[in-house]
Amino acid sequence: MIKIEYNMKYDFIKQPEESMSYFGINWALTTACNYRCSYCHPDLHNGKIKPPPIEKIMRFIDSISVTCHNNNINPYFEFGGGEVTYLPWFSQLLTLIHKHKGLASIISNGSSPLKWWKKHIHMLHSVSLSYHIDEVKHDERFFDVAEFVANSPFTHLQINIMMVPQRFDECLKFAKKLKEAINCGISLQPLYHGFGGGGITGRYSYSAQQELIMETFRGNSITKNIPTPRGMMKVGSKDGSISLKSSFELLVHQETNFSGWQCYAGIDNIIITFEGDIYRAWCMQDKPIGNIFHEELTLPTAPTLCRTSICQCGPDICSTKLKMHE
Repeated sequence: MIKIEYNMKYDFIKQPEESMSYFGINWALTTACNYRCSYCHPDLHNGKIKPPPIEKIMRFIDSISVTCHNNNINPYFEFGGGEVTYLPWFSQLLTLIHKHKGLASIISNGSSPLKWWKKHIHMLHSVSLSYHIDEVKHDERFFDVAEFVANSPFTHLQINIMMVPQRFDECLKFAKKLKEAINCGISLQPLYHGFGGGGITGRYSYSAQQELIMETFRGNSITKNIPTPRGMMKVGSKDGSISLKSSFELLVHQETNFSGWQCYAGIDNIIITFEGDIYRAWCMQDKPIGNIFHEELTLPTAPTLCRTSICQCGPDICSTKLKMHE
């Protein structure tokens, strides 16, 4: 059963001032992954969709970085897949972004050897490690990678535990073990049907107690002297009340139905598909706005009207949204 929040108490969700100085580029680079998670669409791990040529990818990084700097904002690249750490040419992308003084973030299952992380950590502004209980064979390797990234003074670490309902208690036990040993953010991530398949159709079934645990569990709060381009949002109402919430908090409390709102996806950020198509957001409710193969990219200047009842993806949630009033 799909649970949708229709009567949200907020009137706007906006990026904090720090986030407004960054332009987000969320990029699905590869469909190849060494894991075969049941809750992921096959396109996220079967490797059938080949990435664009490395030359085209690097040309676009050059181009979008120049566009950002000309607009007095900074490019913030978020790469996922698939498992990007196994791409043989990924180092070249990080080096190029670093050259442009951009920031790079990755989503990873943490399975690459520790030597990979030691080589690249200085170019990784943010790392989101996903723990997949059905696939991880050696918890010690995951721990080693998480601890190394957490100890980096210039890298944010977030760990997301994929909460498989049938193994909920095991996932929770591992999350508590992580919290005792590592200083980083930890989230118990609810799963959604249709993830990676072009449209979320509903949430996996959890008990009321499990929902409460996911809503309230947190990792350790740690502050590093580095920017926070994405992840936190100012939420407020017409009465003047304003608070700061993470995109995960909005998601886990099921406060992400923005249907009928003005959405600034495409203005605050863009997403890039495996094939190189560029959209405003991962909901893909609007037509593509370009492709990395094109010589020029014209970005939207006006918001779009949200027509999606479940905003599930972090980059989409982190776009400014304004409720329309009659």
